[in-house]
Amino acid sequence: MKTFIKITIPILLISSIIYFAPKEHSYAIEKAGCEAYLYISNNSLFECDLTVDGFGVGTLLVGKNKTYKVDLLNDAPKRIKVKVEWQDPDYIFPKSFYLLTQGKIECGQTDTMYISFTK
Repeated sequence: MKTFIKITIPILLISSIIYFAPKEHSYAIEKAGCEAYLYISNNSLFECDLTVDGFGVGTLLVGKNKTYKVDLLNDAPKRIKVKVEWQDPDYIFPKSFYLLTQGKIECGQTDTMYISFTK
């Protein structure tokens, strides 16, 4: 019984130290990616479907605004492309156009886009 206790106590102690020890990450892992934000406001007469950097993010209703999170890889600044698509009642197929951010967005930055179109 004493040998069992002598063996299990050090094993439990070592395993608890390893489990609760702070995890060290390399600098490259922490800088692998970051987030930027895009604020889009729909000031037009139609609701529109948005695609941010090739990913469909949903519908933006008339007079509403949303903030979208954009993932940037390798901490590199990037211009964000947004496709705006809406159903025009006079046409069978939807109409669309593209918007680009004014400059390259870096980590933690925010850019604003206003959608405003009429017939």
